[in-house]
Amino acid sequence: MIQMNPQLREDILNAVRSDAKVKQDASGKYLQKIVCPTCHKAEAFISVEAPWMIKCGRENKCGAQHHIKEIYPEFFETWTDRYEPKTEQEKQANPTAVADGYLRDGRGFDLLKIRGWYTQEHFYSNKLGIGSTTVRFMLPQGYWERILDKPQRFGSQKANFVGPYKGHVWMPPTTSYADLAKENEIWVVEGIFDAIALQHMGIAAVSNMSCSNYPNIFLQEIQKVCAQGKRPRIIWAQDGNRAGHKAIKKFSKLAGSNGWQCGAAQPPEGKPYDWNDLLQRGQLEDKHIDKYLHWGDLLLAGTASEKALLMYNDRPSREFWFTFENQLYWWKLDMDAYDKEVRSYDVDGGEQLTEKQRDAALKSAGCVVRICTAMPKPLYFQANHVTDESWYYFSIETPDGTIEKKPFTPKQLTNAGEFKNRLLAIKNSWWTGTPKQLDRIMQDMMHNLRTVETVDFIGFCDIHRAYIFNDIAVRDARIVSVNDEDFFQFGKLAIKSLSSQPELSINPDLKSYKREWASHLLTAFDNAGVIATAYWVGSLLVQQIRELQQSFPFFELVGEAGAGKSTLLEFLWKLVGRPDWEGLDPNKMTTAARGRYFSQVSNLPIVMIESDRENDSKAKQFDWDELKPAFNGRAMRSRGVKNSGNDTYEPPMRGSIVISQNAKVEASEAIMSRILHVSVTREHHNARSKVSSDWLARCPVENLSGFILDVIKNEKTLLALFDDRSGVYEQQLTQIQELRMVRIIKNHSQLLALLDCLGDEGLKVFNEQQLKPVRDYVIEMALERQRSINSDHPMVVEFWEAYDFIQSRNGDNKLNHFGDDNKGIAINLKEFESWCGDYKLRIPTVRELKPFLSTSKSRKFIESNKVVSSKIKIDKSIRCWVFEAEK
Repeated sequence: MIQMNPQLREDILNAVRSDAKVKQDASGKYLQKIVCPTCHKAEAFISVEAPWMIKCGRENKCGAQHHIKEIYPEFFETWTDRYEPKTEQEKQANPTAVADGYLRDGRGFDLLKIRGWYTQEHFYSNKLGIGSTTVRFMLPQGYWERILDKPQRFGSQKANFVGPYKGHVWMPPTTSYADLAKENEIWVVEGIFDAIALQHMGIAAVSNMSCSNYPNIFLQEIQKVCAQGKRPRIIWAQDGNRAGHKAIKKFSKLAGSNGWQCGAAQPPEGKPYDWNDLLQRGQLEDKHIDKYLHWGDLLLAGTASEKALLMYNDRPSREFWFTFENQLYWWKLDMDAYDKEVRSYDVDGGEQLTEKQRDAALKSAGCVVRICTAMPKPLYFQANHVTDESWYYFSIETPDGTIEKKPFTPKQLTNAGEFKNRLLAIKNSWWTGTPKQLDRIMQDMMHNLRTVETVDFIGFCDIHRAYIFNDIAVRDARIVSVNDEDFFQFGKLAIKSLSSQPELSINPDLKSYKREWASHLLTAFDNAGVIATAYWVGSLLVQQIRELQQSFPFFELVGEAGAGKSTLLEFLWKLVGRPDWEGLDPNKMTTAARGRYFSQVSNLPIVMIESDRENDSKAKQFDWDELKPAFNGRAMRSRGVKNSGNDTYEPPMRGSIVISQNAKVEASEAIMSRILHVSVTREHHNARSKVSSDWLARCPVENLSGFILDVIKNEKTLLALFDDRSGVYEQQLTQIQELRMVRIIKNHSQLLALLDCLGDEGLKVFNEQQLKPVRDYVIEMALERQRSINSDHPMVVEFWEAYDFIQSRNGDNKLNHFGDDNKGIAINLKEFESWCGDYKLRIPTVRELKPFLSTSKSRKFIESNKVVSSKIKIDKSIRCWVFEAEK
């Protein structure tokens, strides 16, 4: 094993020891009780001296091995910072220090074997404006260099080719065509590092750089220097993926037609390992090479029967399943037919069958049956531990090469009929096997199947501290794309979302992000636009804010028709990658649908619109009091879990609440005090605002969705700034005498802090000059909300206006059953309704009034349904609602 860099070794050991359960064994040579990334049991261990591999101690049940760079990729990303010499003199003494460190610690190579094969260079991308140290290898007509420092910054480009290489290969500069012509075999692999790995094990290997490059010029040069009639055997050892398999078959056929003897080699199926990975895992010994050559022979088999025979000869078994041309087959040996065939050769008792005779007998007696017209392959196990539901995620590949990826339930995998129906529904493929064959195949396929963590929403997962979207995910400011198996990999963590809604189109290329949207927003929507954007920032951090301060306010965007509410909301949605969306009307959803709508997202806004609120008086209106638990992030509904117990599922409120409608919300004081109210008006509309509004409407989502990534990548900075400033603003607002409700003060101090997050110390979207008038506007919002809380609800105001009008007619006491006793006001609501009818007063019904009468402030509510000795109807007791007299 290659000696590890001391500082790298120390960093890795410290990371492993960060788990308090990890212990050092008595000999001091190993760290134990590490959680295995495959089986998730704390029985893995790692060498202290050379911590390259984490190995699971459960040899029979798991036995998985993981290279340390899979678990802690961050230690293998920035090679220049770790290995670059500090002084100019050191650089001159070792000009390839960074490349050496990468090849030794990142690739596991012995530098003494490859010294002089490479140089250390630098690559700079003019398009991205970033550069990196590289390790360069010369090609016949140019060079290839690998980007070393955080190659993910360059998108899909991890290396740089200069010059044509079609028909050529890379081979060690110390090796000639004549040297290779003397070899028995020449392995042709894709990557230069793969070729170097095989050469470390004494195998003559060259790199064709790409599975699309047939090295005809190289083969011609070898043929020129070969001895008469003798050529090396070409082993096609391209990568173990679909493109690699296709290339091996194509190249083998092409080379064979030109007189070359060909074979193939393949790395372990189902593992994302290349030849370099296998070198680092110690899996390139002779016993391993024999397996890889055998797997290559299986790939090149011309018929299903030929492949079955190869498999039987490698590991005899009376019956087994196998795949061929993306279909499932079953092979079974008919022993009676085999014995009969052997007897036909008339072999004496002391003689043995020749290999040719034995193969002929097996071929004659072996029965090959196709049992599935597609190739189902399990990728991983996924489960929702909250709802106790689980699935197995499969890829279904058909002979034409198309692939579908879909989940299967356990029932669909254990019942042949269910399995057949599921296959037909996915790919129009047929299963004709028996239940016994299905059980056998699934047992074999499921061995050591990986587990992927799941969430049932889109957005922030507080358990794993990661943002999980549709195509990308972000954790610790690191952006990763969904892999070929539809999940995200962050070191040891494999995670995905089970939800497909909402679909966010987030462009990870921040170079496309147009930051000039801020000036257009300010021009088009003035203070309201800035405040709405600040709330959007808070929405993207809402769970963390609730962890810090236990609550987060609702946001209400109100405005007259044509003021631009829809344009503003649709623009804000584009900032988080959701174009052509505004929100949903809660009145048009069932209770169950609302529950799902509120549970779809995490750290994203949940927008409720009520465009027809005033026009559909017969429809049951949404009760705003339903939202109260959401203020603190608590569950708004509960449903039973489908199991045999009494479990319930109560998803917490993970998002923020945004309300948009023409008329402002009229609700109880508890709801009103939880709302930040902003009005959009037409007052500032002019020619300039029209131009800016049109720009915001036309700007595509790919040029705006960088905003959400900007917020997420600066999460820690923004949260620290928010927590600090919200406390400062809370003290300032407390000093304002008119502001008396603590909740109003806290809500608006949070909004002021979010404005600072848009400023120079945060995202740098707006400058201080632009933010100052907005802060003044927020303070006025707080005062207005306090005044709104202090005053009566409009329905209550209508009630007292009607009461005073009725009482003033003819100077008679018609409604107050206390009379002149100065006990207050006692009103029977049915009588009140009757008098209103007599005077043709149009007021809300008693049923509508009752929820709000208890909030009366001008004449304070005391009690409902109190039995009062009436001064209007003498000697009668009347049930009344009782209020204090007006002060």
